[in-house]
Amino acid sequence: MDSFISFIIGIVFGMIPFSYILGKLKGIDLKKVGSGNIGATNLGRQAGLAFFIFGLVLDGLKGLIPVLIANNLGYITAFAGAGAILGHIFNPIFKFRGGKGVATTIGVGIGIVPRSFLISLAAWIVIYLMTYIVALASIGFAITLPLISLIIKEATFIDRIFLIIMAGLIIFAHRSNIRRIIRKEEPKYILWRKK
Repeated sequence: MDSFISFIIGIVFGMIPFSYILGKLKGIDLKKVGSGNIGATNLGRQAGLAFFIFGLVLDGLKGLIPVLIANNLGYITAFAGAGAILGHIFNPIFKFRGGKGVATTIGVGIGIVPRSFLISLAAWIVIYLMTYIVALASIGFAITLPLISLIIKEATFIDRIFLIIMAGLIIFAHRSNIRRIIRKEEPKYILWRKK
């Protein structure tokens, strides 16, 4: 029962479409512009760096806050994190089509495996600076996070299993990007402007 409650807490936070709301405040419907994605990256490309940062922080908080709540209640944090990420990627408000889960995963990672998160963030930066492909850097981050947590033995066994599943979800959410990367059609961005 505790695990179910933890999961529901995560789902409720994950469903909040912060970046989409910010876009609406700017007069932009993220579902109709750019990639059609409701996440912080599409927001940044349409509204600028300041909006990206604001969206990233808010989408990250909806991953971090449920994890902290679950931890304070003595529940398994992985279920709260899973709920938050699933609620974001498969958002029922938008017919189960949401964001790609990276910003929310950042918040979850900070809450569950902070040391692994910092190393994975460094991996994201390196991949991005080498390729200028945000999607590729995000996939690298998703793969690196569970791998590093396993190597440095951070978090519980359940948390590590969750991180592996989360990586699979993020890769799945980026499936269209992967196809474009393979065809060498994925756009490159420098500060959200095409290179």
